[in-house]
Amino acid sequence: MSESADQPQAYFEFLGTVEMDTKQGPATFERFLCTELAHGAWGPFQHGAPPAALLTRALERGPGSDSEMRTTRIAVDLLGQVPYTEIRTRSWVSRPGRQIQKIEAEILAEDKNGNWRAVASGAAWQMSTIDTSEIERAFDRSIPGPDECNDEVVPLKQWPGGFISSVEARSGEDKSPVHHSGPGTRIHWVRTPYPIVEGEVPTPIEYLMQLTDTANGIGATLDYNKWAFMNTDLVVHIHRQPNLDTTDRWIGISARGSVGPDGIGMTSGELYDEYGPIGRSVQTLLVRPQAAPLA
Repeated sequence: MSESADQPQAYFEFLGTVEMDTKQGPATFERFLCTELAHGAWGPFQHGAPPAALLTRALERGPGSDSEMRTTRIAVDLLGQVPYTEIRTRSWVSRPGRQIQKIEAEILAEDKNGNWRAVASGAAWQMSTIDTSEIERAFDRSIPGPDECNDEVVPLKQWPGGFISSVEARSGEDKSPVHHSGPGTRIHWVRTPYPIVEGEVPTPIEYLMQLTDTANGIGATLDYNKWAFMNTDLVVHIHRQPNLDTTDRWIGISARGSVGPDGIGMTSGELYDEYGPIGRSVQTLLVRPQAAPLA
C-alpha cells in the first residue's frame, strides 16, 4: 500500500481535551477529528470501524482500566451517523470489581443546534487472568493462512470509501470438510498500517477492533448497489488475546451474512490471528433497498 507525503497517517488526529457537564457530573472528554481514512461507503459519515476502534481505545486506556485484567467482550452501538466533524470521547467504570469489571464509553458529536449528543457508545467486560494453558482449547476450525490466500480478487476491496482503501486484504476459500460453506461464507485476512490516533501504537484489542467491522462487507450476500445493509452494532467476544508479535499483523475473518423476511439481518464472524482462533463477532443489519448505487 503506497503512501504519499500528504496522505493522512492515522484515522484520527488528537485535538486535546475539554471539560463538559454530564449526568454523572463534570467529565474530561478527549477531542478528535477524523481523517479521510475513516470515510465510509454508505454516505457522508464514518465507516463503523474507526468509531469502534476509538471507543475501544477509550475503554482500554481510560480511567479505571486495569492492566491486570484483560478485555473479554466489547459491544459497540452506533446510535447515529458519526460525522466527519469534531467528535469527543470519554469512558468510566460502571461496574467495578476485583475479578470482573465493566467499563463504558461514548462518542459525542455536535448537532445542527449546537448540542453535543451521543452518536456511538461502547461497553467492555474486563476479567482478571490466571494460567489455564494446560486446558486451552478452541472449537472454531482452522482456516487458510494469509500466505495461502489471494490478493488479486478480493471481494472486500470492491467497496468504496476511505476506510476500505486503507485496508490491505487477501481472500481465500473455506476447504474444511466439516463446515458447510454456503453463499456469502468468505475468508479474508486484513491488516492496516495506520494507527487509530496519530503517533500512538494500538493495543492488540484496539487493533482487532480497527478491522472487525469489515466482517459485514466480507460476509455480504446482497449486491450493495441494490441493497443497503448497514450494521447498527458490533459485538466481539475474545477468548484469547490476539498475538500480534509478528510484523505482518494480519487478522483473519470468516464471515457470513443472513437476511430475514422483514428487513433485518445479521452478520456473524469467526476471528483469527496467525496462531489460530481468537474470538467471534456479531452485527445487526438494517436491510433496505439502495436508493442510488454506491460511487
